[in-house]
Amino acid sequence: MFIPVNFKVAYAKKDLQADVILDMATLTGAQGVATGRYHGAVLTNKEVWEPACMTAGKASGDLVFPVPYSPELHFCEFSSALADMKNSVQNRDNAQVSCAGLFIGSHLGFDYPGTWLHVDMAAPVHMGERATGYGVALLVTLFGKASSSKLLQSIAPDLPAKDSGLGF
Repeated sequence: MFIPVNFKVAYAKKDLQADVILDMATLTGAQGVATGRYHGAVLTNKEVWEPACMTAGKASGDLVFPVPYSPELHFCEFSSALADMKNSVQNRDNAQVSCAGLFIGSHLGFDYPGTWLHVDMAAPVHMGERATGYGVALLVTLFGKASSSKLLQSIAPDLPAKDSGLGF
């Protein structure tokens, strides 16, 4: 059974009451245009998480690069006469990878107080006809401080402090 990513983030917020939500998806071909074959695209509602993701990507080999997160500029791409939001952008030349992430994030609500990260990994998940396993090493490295593994703890980036009101 396929469950769309937008339902999963809404579930994580409402039912799990998660403080940090990270979704990863092979969402758009535009990701490969925006960040290339080897870097996933990361966007977040808490900018302080971008360097942590990039550091984890460099340490793990699952590279990421930030893309703009500007709901105030991109939300208009989803306007519809019939629905709350269209599941497609109006202008294909207006930061498609950012707009796709925004579509996922909109299901959290723009008042979500926690940390949300979106990684679009459409291009780096495959090389030719083979899967690369992209994303696994990024996640275990990014959240390695929470692990009991000394190795993961040693390569994991420092994350924003919870008492700073920024999440984790």
